[in-house]
Amino acid sequence: MKPTALILLALALNATAFDITVEEKNRVDVSNGGKVVARLMMANDLSTPEKHHETYKPYLHVFDASGATRLTKGPGFNFTHHRGIFLGFSKISYGGKSYDRWHMKGGDQVVTKITPGDSSFTASINWQGDTSEPFLTEERRLTFTTPAKPFYLGIDMTSAIKTVSGEAEMSGDPEHAGAQFRPSELVDIKTTTYIFPGENIDAHKAKDLPWAAEVFTVEGKTFTVVILNHPDNPKDTATSAYRDYGRFGMFPKGKATAEAPFKLHYQWLVAEGDVRDASVFQQAWNAFAGKNEPVPVLTIKGSEQPKPKKEK
Repeated sequence: MKPTALILLALALNATAFDITVEEKNRVDVSNGGKVVARLMMANDLSTPEKHHETYKPYLHVFDASGATRLTKGPGFNFTHHRGIFLGFSKISYGGKSYDRWHMKGGDQVVTKITPGDSSFTASINWQGDTSEPFLTEERRLTFTTPAKPFYLGIDMTSAIKTVSGEAEMSGDPEHAGAQFRPSELVDIKTTTYIFPGENIDAHKAKDLPWAAEVFTVEGKTFTVVILNHPDNPKDTATSAYRDYGRFGMFPKGKATAEAPFKLHYQWLVAEGDVRDASVFQQAWNAFAGKNEPVPVLTIKGSEQPKPKKEK
């Protein structure tokens, strides 16, 4: 049996059924052994400006294995639009106009339907234009697994974004677009560390990295999260992984039409503790991608603070 097949078999043997509980127009809880390990926040409350601000986009919270510690950030605090695991683009060209569905200026991402599955669910999402009517529609499927150790949670996301008509160009920049993970507002910014496959990797310049990992500390507990970039994703994908507050992820660009969706596929693996094992990360990616690539050397880097903005 080939190594990749062995890895896939090991992952299958470690599979656990997750319970999916839908609270209509509010949230979806994902539980393992009675413990909530992930939660989709999907309310869209227009009753007050404050409530609207809190609920203008869906995002996925992640918890530790006990369900007691929230690893991810919600609204408010530094960069309020950074929320859990989320997807957005700051520059979407459509119909001669430009839309920002990262900072959520002038329109929301609204979940219209949840379809539960086996340890998974699919969220149907309207990306609003200038009005409450959508110019994009998305089918975002989230599947939850118990991966091989040291990881306790796997989150697989596939996304297909279509236009209602015509063509849209999805773009932005590595810090303001793509599929992202944002740690809690309680993250210890002094200890955030990033790990990349390869020697002397510069996340500001590298393209099409198969994976990137982050080690961070929240409420005195250390966690490792790795994002796996599927080889079918758009080429020339940038990796944003350097900030001290821990927001990191992948930034692809591409086009969407009603007939040809803009498709993305990522997976996040979450471990408690500090994981810096190249073989663990590479084996996870090989299983995800159906490849048998060798274990790389690692580039391990401390975080950066954002450069201060110049006063006008």
